[in-house]
Amino acid sequence: MTSCKTWKFEQTHFGKRALASILLLASFTSYANNANDASHPLISPFSCLLEPSSEVELSSEVQGVIKELRVNRGDKVKKGQVVMKLNSTVEIAAVNTVKARLDFASRKVERNADLYRKSLISDNEQDEMLTEQRLAEFQLKEAKVRLSQRQTRSPISGVVIERIKDPGEFVDEEPFLRIATLNPIHAEVVLPAELYGKISKGQQVNLSALGKDATYQGKVSIIDPIIDAASNTFAVTVSLNNDSQSLFVGQRCDVEFISGS
Repeated sequence: MTSCKTWKFEQTHFGKRALASILLLASFTSYANNANDASHPLISPFSCLLEPSSEVELSSEVQGVIKELRVNRGDKVKKGQVVMKLNSTVEIAAVNTVKARLDFASRKVERNADLYRKSLISDNEQDEMLTEQRLAEFQLKEAKVRLSQRQTRSPISGVVIERIKDPGEFVDEEPFLRIATLNPIHAEVVLPAELYGKISKGQQVNLSALGKDATYQGKVSIIDPIIDAASNTFAVTVSLNNDSQSLFVGQRCDVEFISGS
């Protein structure tokens, strides 16, 4: 399993580097064609790629066998939504046992309260009953925590992009689900080093996506603080509203940085 995961990572890493080179070549060509055009009101168009604004791989806090996996690939999820439950027969029984112990201890304290007021039982006996009650309360909290660990909630709102496990399978620290946020959506752009300092965070951007007639507005959200010496480039992330879900991860796109914004 480890070797397969390593192979997948290397394939993905290589693919991203190759795609970045293609985007950079296209960007340089476009930039060179427009560099001497004084009438052009924008910093020349650059090629980009649409990516999720965030992506997480979910794993379980504890080991166990999946009882329910409530989502499939393509399903939308909300932050805090329960997406997976493990078999929890033992943990439910533990909660019920401690509840019964707490109920008994509480009834015992209540029954003997009047006797204590009349000094018919000692302070030591009263203290023992109250201590039993408090210990049962703590044990119930612990049992409920252990039970809550048998389910996993989504830490973000987004879309399921991969379901790795199915009900009946064993899970541990390995991921069982991948979720990505598609609104907002990000455009990743590779720029020549000569533009470093000319692009600012919050700068307005016009984006056109492959196969789309519309122009979308976005803002620069991240500027890499380091220039890559090998390629003499730096990367910029553009954030765009995607309420309409008309933009898709993996789409090729072009961006123009609006000067003076």
